[in-house]
Amino acid sequence: MNFVKDYCIGDIISGFSIIFVIVGGLFGYFKWKESVKIRRAEYLNSLTEKLRSDKDIANTILVLDYGIKWYNKDFHGGSKMEQKIDKTLSYFSYICYLYKHKIIKEQEFVFFKYEVDRILMNRQVINYLYNLYHFSKKLSLPFTFQFLFEYGKSNGFFNKSFFDSKSRRYKHHLNF
Repeated sequence: MNFVKDYCIGDIISGFSIIFVIVGGLFGYFKWKESVKIRRAEYLNSLTEKLRSDKDIANTILVLDYGIKWYNKDFHGGSKMEQKIDKTLSYFSYICYLYKHKIIKEQEFVFFKYEVDRILMNRQVINYLYNLYHFSKKLSLPFTFQFLFEYGKSNGFFNKSFFDSKSRRYKHHLNF
């Protein structure tokens, strides 16, 4: 058996070209991964910044944190408080949507977990969600704050009586 080792300059140049392409591809891949991390951090910052910069959301979080009573028979029908509460719950439902669909990761959701959990511990919010849940169910409509509700349901924020439309534990402010 006889092996001939003839290399021409073209073969050597081709070999180096392949090595340069691989090194360049790896360099590009790592730069791309780095830019994705930076964009995720910027997106996360914009989400958290809205909690502080949007006056309606920031003030509503304070109302919820300090247990101020707001859900009563005068709430529905376009009150300013209804608009602020709905805006805040919609925003947190959006955060729960991002989390459920893995657009934000668990370690990123930690930035919002305290607020989400505190919202779902608020008795007024639970009563409001109870009314909306049964009202939308009666009319066969989608539930307004679906992803916040699903997060609350899967994390045990709603007791058994929440799902009973005739429960006396909750005040009925909507017709269902």
